This record gives sequence, structure tokens and C-alpha cells, in this order.
Amino acid sequence: MLRKIILIIGLVVLLGQSVAFAHWMPREEMYVGGVGAGCTLGYVKSVYGEPKEKWWFNSDGVRGVTYKYSDTFSVTGRTGNQDSRAEDDLMVVGFSLKDSSLATPSGLTVGIPYETVAGMFGRVEKSTIGGRILYSYPAPKSPIELTFYVDGKGIITEIYEGTEF
Repeated sequence: MLRKIILIIGLVVLLGQSVAFAHWMPREEMYVGGVGAGCTLGYVKSVYGEPKEKWWFNSDGVRGVTYKYSDTFSVTGRTGNQDSRAEDDLMVVGFSLKDSSLATPSGLTVGIPYETVAGMFGRVEKSTIGGRILYSYPAPKSPIELTFYVDGKGIITEIYEGTEF
């Protein structure tokens, strides 16, 4: 009986540790310059004006557009192909920021050390895709992730929000 109790306590402790190391980021933090997933493209235009370029896509049951505001900042909105919403009503599903012109609500931006993010929200597992190093933070109960791409010195080179990196 004592063995069973010790085994159960050990399992509870191990489960507690795995939950403690599962870091995430609050959804409210996953915006730059006031825009992010959940906004409409109409709202984005009310903040930043008309984009410099638009890239439309329509495939695999998805219709959408990416607004390019500069070589370093773009915002993507999309919906299902059967959804006839107007462009301004499309929901933002992500963005890409490659300079320090914008920041998250807590001040995270391109050019700062990843250690700053880890100090605020905990360290997540490092991934490498296409030779690029990245750290992705999921939002609770959401498919949205905020991803920080870093260089070899641990400096953030891009902040990307989306459902995949």
C-alpha cells in the first residue's frame, strides 16, 4: 500500500513539472502596433492606411490576402472560399515583422535578445526550420502562435504570428 501511495505521489509530481514547463503567451500579448489575429483587415487599414501591395490567394478552401506595408511588415487575412465577406471584413490570421518599428504590448520587438522573451514568458523548445532558429509560444485554447526567429547570437530577427511557422 505504501508503495502505491509513493508511486502516485511521484506521478503527480512528474505531471506537475511537465505542466510547469509548458510555457505559453497570453493572447493579449500577440499583437504588434495594435494589430494581430482576430482584428479585421478594415481595422488594420484604419490604423495603417492602404497597404503598399496586396497579394491575393485562393486555394485549398481558403480565400485571403496579405497586405504588405513595407519590406519588413505584412498582415494576412483570410476566410473560407464559400464565405463571401468583403475584403475589409476578412479576419487577420497573422503578421510578419522584420524590423523594430513596432512592438508587442510589453515592448518585445525585433533587435532585442530572445532572453528577454524567455525572462518574461519562460523558455520554450528551440526549433530549426530551413536553417532558421525559432521559438514559438502558443496562445491558450487557440491555434495562434507567436514565433520569434533569432540569429546565431540569440537576437530576434523576425516576429511572426500565425497558425503555423
